[in-house]
Amino acid sequence: MKRLAFAIMVVALIWAVGTSMVQSHRPRVMAEFPGASLKWVHAAEPEFQREKLDLDKYTVSVFEEDNSVSISLSSLNSVPGARGSTGTSPGYEVEISKKDLRVLRAHYVR
Repeated sequence: MKRLAFAIMVVALIWAVGTSMVQSHRPRVMAEFPGASLKWVHAAEPEFQREKLDLDKYTVSVFEEDNSVSISLSSLNSVPGARGSTGTSPGYEVEISKKDLRVLRAHYVR
């Protein structure tokens, strides 16, 4: 009987330690967005590469309008809610046509 109780305690202890380890090592979610948004980011990538923008320094935002989609880059340290480019890296925006995925406009944000 004592052996059975000891075995149950060992199994419970192993299970509790394993469960706590799994919960403490959860990956951090960096971004969540609809998969359809990804095609707009991919369409804007050549413009970002042309300007030699390091995307590691930016937050990427996707804005849908009636006939176009805008992909905006803002500096990671930009002031939230402020107008224009407020961070150390210059803001950049690419507008893409919904109809044919053609770049309509690309410009730095002042």
